[in-house]
Amino acid sequence: MNVAFLFPGPGSLRAGMLHRLPDTAASATVLAEAEWGHPGGVAQLDTAEALAESEVARHVCLLVAGVAGARALMEDENVRPAVVAGHGLGGYAAAVVAGLLTFPEALRAVRLRAELLERAEEPPHDIGIRMAQHLATIPRRAHRLPYVACTSGACLEGDANAVFDDLARSVALPVRWEEMTATLSATAADRWVELPPGRALTAHLSGERTGAAGQPGPGVPVVSVEECGIAEAADFARGGRGDAQ
Repeated sequence: MNVAFLFPGPGSLRAGMLHRLPDTAASATVLAEAEWGHPGGVAQLDTAEALAESEVARHVCLLVAGVAGARALMEDENVRPAVVAGHGLGGYAAAVVAGLLTFPEALRAVRLRAELLERAEEPPHDIGIRMAQHLATIPRRAHRLPYVACTSGACLEGDANAVFDDLARSVALPVRWEEMTATLSATAADRWVELPPGRALTAHLSGERTGAAGQPGPGVPVVSVEECGIAEAADFARGGRGDAQ
């Protein structure tokens, strides 16, 4: 089986999301790395109050959840994705798994993105330019996996600059749901796994919700790590039924 790892955006945020991550060694390591990289630690970032009040809390929680879920599947369950995609901010976690950003680099980038949005001193387009300038300082690396861009729907491989452009533009441009769905369907990935938190992205892409153009998705089997747990998600990714819908 070939699996797509999908990383949700802000619509999936929920209180307690970091406390519901898979209980595995890899997931615990990501949380420990985030504690070192985030001033004050991350233990209290996923409270309802913090998520409501702090853009930094929302950004950091979403990145940590996505990377922790992916590493739990890859390192503890030996599940290897064939392609990755992210919704807006979720693209940063996808870029980590694709090998284009290190986790510390992604943490610094999403903190900057959050701080710029929280200050609200510039329009989103200008914040996108700022993000592009910041990402230009990060070394370019070879792709480990194809990356489906949310701002264009294109499948990017061998072009780190195009991925970083997508990450920067995601702060200002809408998600191209129809194009993302078509591109993911055209890859070899015949099963889609949504990383924590939630199931909002696969709900859009699989047709449980309609996208911007009102077109239903292709009915690809999908599963949410948070909803079904790490063991069932891994079984699904290997070809079992899991909790597929």
